[in-house]
Amino acid sequence: MQTIEEFQKFETPLTHVQSPRIDRVHIGLVQLSTDHSLEMDWAKLLGTQAGVFSSRVYYSSEMTPEALDQIATGISEASDLIATGLPMDVMAFGCTSASIIIGEEKVANLLTKNRGDIPATNPWTAAQAAFKHLGAKKIAVFSPYPTEVNFPLYQQLTNAGFEVVVLGSLGIEKDTDITTVSKESMLEALDKILPDSGADLVFMSCTNLRVLDHIQEIEDKFDIPVVCSNSAMFWHAMHLTGKAAQCPGYGRLLNQ
Repeated sequence: MQTIEEFQKFETPLTHVQSPRIDRVHIGLVQLSTDHSLEMDWAKLLGTQAGVFSSRVYYSSEMTPEALDQIATGISEASDLIATGLPMDVMAFGCTSASIIIGEEKVANLLTKNRGDIPATNPWTAAQAAFKHLGAKKIAVFSPYPTEVNFPLYQQLTNAGFEVVVLGSLGIEKDTDITTVSKESMLEALDKILPDSGADLVFMSCTNLRVLDHIQEIEDKFDIPVVCSNSAMFWHAMHLTGKAAQCPGYGRLLNQ
């Protein structure tokens, strides 16, 4: 066969029937170029209840308000790259500190700019919703961030009506270093800040913090609910679609 016309006579035309979209929650996720933990954590939570379709936005890794604010310039473009032609049920943005600095409403608008009228979440919005869901008012915060990021975190939690009873900070200045914090370091830090704090709940901030696998152990050890950025955002993404996340073994929030 030398010509396309000859090949066309050889080719057998077929027909097909289209199946509906797979029956599970579809989450569109914009995460940071520096995030090493979020995908790994959510892979453990998804099961057959949800599917995640993601892209990434550039981040310099510098833990400063200026660098975090700059992330906003790429969020809408990153959102547009997610699974062209496939409708999402909810959009998520994977950075706690950037959501604090950029602002929750602005992040939601950037995420859904070309996605239609669907809900959006981020770890900061999700964490606050999780605190309310668990009936917690007095919050202990474990933060990997430096002071200039912790201060707005403290201010916004206080302005939202929560009492920050203690805030422990590792003071890490690069996002890519947060993912290397060991379980032993986390437990040691919690041993220092939790006793006699009077906290109703401990929030372990940052999507890059590898704490999800240790939540149950921490809850058992300190007898206190633990919410981390990645557990909160998955719970809230499901909640916004009218579903209850069911992830036994990952703390009270995800095993209601």
